[in-house]
Amino acid sequence: MACTSAPGVSGAGSSKLLVNRRRQNGNPVIKYIRNVPYEYVPDIRADFEAGSSCGIFYLTLKWHKLHPGYLETRFTESGNYPLNILLVVVNVEEPRFLLKDLNLFCYRTRWTFVLSYTVEEAAEYIENIKLAENKSAVTALQDSHKRQMQKEAGASKTAGDSRKEQLHSALGFLSSIRSVNSSDAQRLIGTFGSIQNIAKASADDLAMCPGLGPVKAQNIYNFFRTPFLK
Repeated sequence: MACTSAPGVSGAGSSKLLVNRRRQNGNPVIKYIRNVPYEYVPDIRADFEAGSSCGIFYLTLKWHKLHPGYLETRFTESGNYPLNILLVVVNVEEPRFLLKDLNLFCYRTRWTFVLSYTVEEAAEYIENIKLAENKSAVTALQDSHKRQMQKEAGASKTAGDSRKEQLHSALGFLSSIRSVNSSDAQRLIGTFGSIQNIAKASADDLAMCPGLGPVKAQNIYNFFRTPFLK
């Protein structure tokens, strides 16, 4: 069962996922965090803290649309986490321009941009990032996609629907990389066939993908080789 902390407990070195009491109390994503212990604390900068080196900032597109200046405020208060993750729940009908705005924000601030399409999926990302504290960032994200696809496979979907869902997950994963948009993600999958092949590709091979270019290719190459903790 999840724990709550006593007032004044410091988050430093905690084995639990730390939750910002002031900002996240009542967030529906909390009830889906079941596989890691967590506690509410009053004194962390991020919304969720997966170890002292990783801050997770939670945002829904509905909230961002209503409060476009909110994220800049959070950035100025974000502290000194070596790794900052912006976890976004896509819950509006036409997300394209909002996602472009957030992608530019993450490119400018060097935050990692992660998309989810339900609060349950967002909770899985949070859990896996915590579970993978000492692994690479990409391992944490791939673990979440693997669990999601296993869940879908157990839901008696047709083979065609399953392939479509896997492609959707792969495209969402690739689009979370800084400066990579959905069109880039589609071209990457079309060229290399799988995330595993993309992860193994050299920067030069990635740059040969139509429409990608050397800057995005280097971002992708670095992403798959960036340690989760520094």
